[in-house]
Amino acid sequence: MEKILFNIQVDCESTQRSINDPALGERSIRGLGEIFSETGVVGTFVVIPSDIRVHTDIYRALEAEGHEVGLHIHPAEQGYGEFFGVYGLEEQVKILQEGVDVFAGCMGKAPEAFTPGYFSANDHTYPALEALGFRHGTVSMPTRNLPQCACVWGNSPLDVHYPHRYNRSLVGDVDFVDVPPTVDVASRMWGGAHPQDLRIELVDAKNHWYTIEKNVVRQVAAGEKIPVKYLKALTHNIFDYSSPQDFRRETMLGVISAVREICEQQGCAFAPATVAEIAAEYRRSVPLPEGGVKLDLDTRGRAAWI
Repeated sequence: MEKILFNIQVDCESTQRSINDPALGERSIRGLGEIFSETGVVGTFVVIPSDIRVHTDIYRALEAEGHEVGLHIHPAEQGYGEFFGVYGLEEQVKILQEGVDVFAGCMGKAPEAFTPGYFSANDHTYPALEALGFRHGTVSMPTRNLPQCACVWGNSPLDVHYPHRYNRSLVGDVDFVDVPPTVDVASRMWGGAHPQDLRIELVDAKNHWYTIEKNVVRQVAAGEKIPVKYLKALTHNIFDYSSPQDFRRETMLGVISAVREICEQQGCAFAPATVAEIAAEYRRSVPLPEGGVKLDLDTRGRAAWI
């Protein structure tokens, strides 16, 4: 039986200056913790430094319950520009190190998981993460094309992979496992610049049902070509998940139910997982390539014009 790993990631940023509501952030995190416990799923909470300072005890408790806590960066909250993807290697390392230091001071260890705000990144980002010892995360957003956010991903891989050292949209040999969000590349939003992704607050559970089914069917049909099959949903701790009347809570419950239902329909096993667990399974299944990955260009048509 095929196994579908299922992860929900929560970007935790309630102390951002544009929001500045840590009480809402706490209600949201506690509400999500209740949902995850009731439904038997696990979450990956990626947290900006100012949130980790305010809610250290909550994140320690979540980690003790089997959830994962990693680092999230919005550079403007550290006194830099808004978007991580406009910086070079040395500047990215500096921004990351500041976040790592705060995280380690609160959690007692360095983070292994990372996600940049807006999925803003460039060709320096993966080497910077590798240099600081990050092991995995969600950095890419396949087919998102938002240059105004320094977020241009083209046809980057839809599935878990090792990134390329010099080109963020290719598979390569960086010792970091990227676990992209689940997306429907055929359904476009924001003037075509963004794919519908499995973001809880983006659309309702009925719309997410189709994104879930498409991705389960696609991965199962690929067989061994996709060694680690998964679904990854996203949300933020700026919505009141503690309130039974909040439509995002209803959507979250609907998405979890849909994943279970579709896995059963497709004859797959539903397996809750953190990003760390997805990455660990990928590392067991796919050795880190040595010497990079050779690009494969289809040249069969050359015979017609040579």
